[in-house]
Amino acid sequence: MKISLIFAPYELNTNNEDLAFRDDGIGVIPPLSLLTVAAILEQEGVEVQLIDQQAENLSYNTLLERINRFGPDLLGFTLTTYSFHPVLKWIKRLRKDTGVRVLVGGAHVALYPEETMFHKEIDFAVVGEAEIPLPQLIRALIRGESLSGLKSICYRTPDGTPIIERTRQTMKELDRIPFPARHLIKNELYSNILTRKKNFTVIMSTRGCPYRCTFCDQKTPPYRWRSPESFIEEVRLNREKFDIQEFDIYDSTFTANRKRVMKICELLVAEGLKVNWTARSTLMAVNHEMLDAMKAAGCHTIMYGVESSNAEILKTMKKSIPRERVVDRIQYTHDIGIQVLGFFMFGYPGETRETIEDTIRYSLELPLDYAQYTVIWPFPDTEIHDLYQQQGDLGDYWARYTLDPEYNHKIDLVGTSLSRDEVSKYVGQAYRRFYFRPKMIWRRLSRVRSLGEFHRASRAGFGIIANSLKQTFSSDNS
Repeated sequence: MKISLIFAPYELNTNNEDLAFRDDGIGVIPPLSLLTVAAILEQEGVEVQLIDQQAENLSYNTLLERINRFGPDLLGFTLTTYSFHPVLKWIKRLRKDTGVRVLVGGAHVALYPEETMFHKEIDFAVVGEAEIPLPQLIRALIRGESLSGLKSICYRTPDGTPIIERTRQTMKELDRIPFPARHLIKNELYSNILTRKKNFTVIMSTRGCPYRCTFCDQKTPPYRWRSPESFIEEVRLNREKFDIQEFDIYDSTFTANRKRVMKICELLVAEGLKVNWTARSTLMAVNHEMLDAMKAAGCHTIMYGVESSNAEILKTMKKSIPRERVVDRIQYTHDIGIQVLGFFMFGYPGETRETIEDTIRYSLELPLDYAQYTVIWPFPDTEIHDLYQQQGDLGDYWARYTLDPEYNHKIDLVGTSLSRDEVSKYVGQAYRRFYFRPKMIWRRLSRVRSLGEFHRASRAGFGIIANSLKQTFSSDNS
């Protein structure tokens, strides 16, 4: 069996052959989920083609030519909430032009399998994590066996009727998951805004999150982690085989298991791997000892979810943490030479003009190197989504959104007198006030060692602003 896995660009017209998908200011991140799926398929003896259309700047005709030359039996795609309809456009056109059946998976599919299968171009859907059900599906297809009774697999009968199976299966032992099939992509094409080295990739060391932030969906899968030894082995393999020198640890909260983080840092130093890396963390998880260990092991940037300066709003988010601790952890991170990116969210229940202004001032006072500001968005499978359903007019918004690409119901904010448009304007104001301060401009200039680095840093700064504003205002128009 042959399968083509395609990572399609978001929000781009499939009919425009002259589009440039790649933006080196923002960067392009490797499609980790598809790389993992590819590794699972290869274990089953499947011949896999992985095409990252965005990273390779492929026109539709070139993409189609490569697929036809390979001759796959299936086309595979990942569908997320944010990307659902943009990627569906590519699916529809490729399904029509190739005649090849389509397999999809992803977080949004797991939440809305029936609505996903409503789209007749989709032949199969994997519900939830792929490690257990995907091999079972592939074996059944190869043998020509019935798919009836397979858990976590949606499919169609010969007359096109969708069969929906909602069971979500969880891979408990993450060490059993094969390393992502990075040999299928050109690793030198990838970077992100914070990258310092060429040959960059993303890596996963945990799934889920033990914390219960009300705006996040990562609480649903149970929190699991790989052993330090498994993680180090993947780092070593990528360093030796692909000369990958920088990793973005793509966990929701890398630092949640303190003992494990300390062991990973110890092994990175002891084995002399000399890699650079970034990670995401809650400020509740880190202490000075852990930060020292992370710095010694090559961590150059930590992304913290600060979110708000207001204690009541933080309580509503289930992120109650004393302000003095926030200041201490961020200050210490900065003092030992680790860059800090702070995430901030506006528009939560209880938000006022005064609380937003105070949060903006707070973000300017903290020793942050980067800041990202967003407006709250009630994504499915979150507590804030449930609150919006109870107190607002959200209804079953995401089900309707999945069914209809033209659905254009604007979601009003709940628990605040502020409108979404007002809060979006504060987002733009916050970016201007943060990034265009003389102090920030001087800090960026003082770290530049070449003209090329200056150009890249400038594009990176504007990339953060442009990318975040694009998402904010495109969400507002949804």
